[in-house]
Amino acid sequence: MTSAHPTGGETGAGAPGATDTVEPDGPEGSPPPTGYRLITPTEWYRIPLESEERRERSVRALVDRTHPNRDEAAGSRRELRDLLDHLTTRAAAGGGLELHLSTQTLLGVPLPVSLLVTVESPDPGESLEIPAELLARGLRRRHPEAEVTVVALPAGESVRVRREELPKDAEELGYPADRTTVVLTHYLPVPGTGAHLLLTFSTPLIELADPLLEMCDAIAASLLWRRDGDGEAMEKRGADE
Repeated sequence: MTSAHPTGGETGAGAPGATDTVEPDGPEGSPPPTGYRLITPTEWYRIPLESEERRERSVRALVDRTHPNRDEAAGSRRELRDLLDHLTTRAAAGGGLELHLSTQTLLGVPLPVSLLVTVESPDPGESLEIPAELLARGLRRRHPEAEVTVVALPAGESVRVRREELPKDAEELGYPADRTTVVLTHYLPVPGTGAHLLLTFSTPLIELADPLLEMCDAIAASLLWRRDGDGEAMEKRGADE
């Protein structure tokens, strides 16, 4: 499954807001989608994960953009590259399609928010195509402390899960070991496949979690399925292109 970012700058992130709409499951009898369209703020940086070569190229581009002076910032460049290599390698190993990292700042302070896009595919001969409420019930059992709701999005019914966790690699990410991270996941069924597309947002800024997650919900609402022959000229764009 591929992504498409029809607008945006050199980072491959799309401009905020989406005006396109589609039927949640597409026209009756239509084939499964071949990809999706997702719009993120222009300050977010997209790293494709499926190709190791493209992943490494995108990481190098982000390091160059963040610390353009190779000599004076050699140490900072190395630390950032090691961190990004760790994040992207782990995300790719977990079946990630793409990783989006916020480079936004508020009064000069970075706003650390990330989005990992993954696919949960069924085993051969099985299907994950179950009613949203049934999936929500199972997720409530898995995360009893989480806030689990079913929401209607243009791409279909999403099971929205908001929870808090203590990440195992907090210190590697530069956060205190006891710093709680807020995680928001949207589980969206991929029409006609029995699979789910997962949009997992996370931020350690609990104090700003509500407004940040409102933005994340808006990003999830921008997702539209892409099908062959739908007449839309979609172009994959990324920092590596």
